[in-house]
Amino acid sequence: MPDSLLARVGTRRDVSLAGFRRAWGAVAPPQRPDSLTPDAARKFLDLLIDKEVLGEAAMRETWIWTARESAQVTGLEDHLTLGAVLDSALRATAERFAARGDTIRDLETLGTLTRDSTVARMAPVFDTTLTRRLAADWAAIPKPSRDSSLMSQLRAMGTMPVVAQSDLDRVLAHSNDGDIRVHELLDSWRGLNPTQRPRVSTPEQIEDLGRNALFERLLRRQARARDLAQRPDIVAAIENQREYNDVSHLVAREVYATLVADSVTLQRYYDAHPGMFDLPMRVRVVRLDLEDRASANRMAIELADEARADTLVARAKRSGANYVVEIAREPDSLLFERALVAPPGSVVGPDSTSEGWTVLRVIAVVAARSRSFSEAKPLVNHAWFGEEGERRMVELVAKLRKRTTVQMNPPALTRLVAEGPGPPAKGAARLTPAPASR
Repeated sequence: MPDSLLARVGTRRDVSLAGFRRAWGAVAPPQRPDSLTPDAARKFLDLLIDKEVLGEAAMRETWIWTARESAQVTGLEDHLTLGAVLDSALRATAERFAARGDTIRDLETLGTLTRDSTVARMAPVFDTTLTRRLAADWAAIPKPSRDSSLMSQLRAMGTMPVVAQSDLDRVLAHSNDGDIRVHELLDSWRGLNPTQRPRVSTPEQIEDLGRNALFERLLRRQARARDLAQRPDIVAAIENQREYNDVSHLVAREVYATLVADSVTLQRYYDAHPGMFDLPMRVRVVRLDLEDRASANRMAIELADEARADTLVARAKRSGANYVVEIAREPDSLLFERALVAPPGSVVGPDSTSEGWTVLRVIAVVAARSRSFSEAKPLVNHAWFGEEGERRMVELVAKLRKRTTVQMNPPALTRLVAEGPGPPAKGAARLTPAPASR
């Protein structure tokens, strides 16, 4: 093998020095060791070889993907080709401004300038009656409540606007690049990450979404004209996603299809892990998260009055929100310690958080206790499923490695350790398929 290869799996799947460095840099500590010792390098190389062995086995069969898996591949191709042509457009804008002595360092500003200058040449003319109607449709999207569960917030963020059927094919704007219709606007909105969708409630914001859709349509046309889907790095990324889908099906069949525990098995697992499912000490509090300090200060005054605090909690409960929660040392040890030393009935905060301001009213300290098997059964099942799934995964890889030729290149591994792994890479390594959901 050439010096650039660490291992060869089968006859055509290689683990290169460059590939090792990319994968190593993409895994963050503590999953990745602090230093690249010979032992750490060999263990990590074994992981990469295992990945190739799984891929080799999965590619020998034909799998039927789910609609979601097919959409992931299509969406990835669209994302990568759109990103590639957008990069070119951003560079052109940056060079144009640099030639005038104006250096733009902020990427968001550069993107806005690129879009606006491009769309301006299209000279779009919007149907203002329609934009007003659509603004009302968008404004009616429920706003996520910060007091609801994470899943409830995500569902609210993912809600699509309800647009009249008669409006879907209407022309939102005429332009030099062709008309854009309402259904195209909806498609563009659907393609946005729900957590990054802006709140839209005015005709001007609808027009801004329309400009985005016009810009995206032009970029996609340019991507097709340049045949960017055939660019080697994009082809490799798409093939990697395809292989990941196939490997996921292989693992689902060989590892998780029959992974179901009966009550006797779970009881044995529970008995073998004393203390694992105990509840830690908690502090029961009324907790509210607010957007600004002024609101948080007003809420602190409200919570200091027991009767008003009880009324607030009761009113929230009737509307489906629950302000009474229990906080433990993990994941926020600082907030837990502050609440723990505060007398019952006292108010803690406002405290600044990454999302705003938090105010607590302490109700009581709840002592640590053991969970019975019946109470802990869902947690026991989850823990057993993960442990047993990992054991079966190791067995599967070991079985496949016996059937697969693996050639090693020890001198290349020695050189890799001597030279070091290089700078950390961006992104996250995905060495094995995610476990089947429970």
